[in-house]
Amino acid sequence: METDNANAIIVTTAERAKDLKQPLVQIRGVVGRCSKPRVDMHYQTGPISTVAGRYAREILWPNAGVGPDDVDLTGSYDAFTFTTMLQLEDYGFCKKGDGGHYVSDGTIMLGGKRPNNTSGGHLCEGYTHGIAMVIENVRQLRHDADDSCPIGPDGRRQHAYDYREGGCRQVKNAEVSANLGWAMPGTGSAMVMRRG
Repeated sequence: METDNANAIIVTTAERAKDLKQPLVQIRGVVGRCSKPRVDMHYQTGPISTVAGRYAREILWPNAGVGPDDVDLTGSYDAFTFTTMLQLEDYGFCKKGDGGHYVSDGTIMLGGKRPNNTSGGHLCEGYTHGIAMVIENVRQLRHDADDSCPIGPDGRRQHAYDYREGGCRQVKNAEVSANLGWAMPGTGSAMVMRRG
């Protein structure tokens, strides 16, 4: 179900951000509104199982200075379950055709090698067209995901990394995230962020 809400992300220079209260999260690379060769004829141009991420990755990874193996967590547009698999394949997190195995073998779960949509994504948290996953990944990179871990004497969450239902959802040692956007199969955007 689509959700009406308001969100804001403040973007400034790294120099100015050093004086802010929250830990710095840097945008390392972006690609916006990247399209397949014929976005108007997506289903007639190339296999329908190839999405814009296949073309966006050629811009995103070189600009970010990292690759899929360097990413600790992802946030992907998931209005349908198959959209996550196609994006993970086409951005290079797994081979084409291996998306089903990649998402079902525990890789994208909390505690897995590369958790995806740690706050629930569109299918579980609320359909806010991608911005919620960007905000969640910023929280993850700050090591301050809002969860049920107790607050310690220093006023900070003491993450237990106990990923049972209702437990901690902070990804351990989260340093690099990738958000994979989806306007439609033929058009998409993405962003890589790094802690500090």
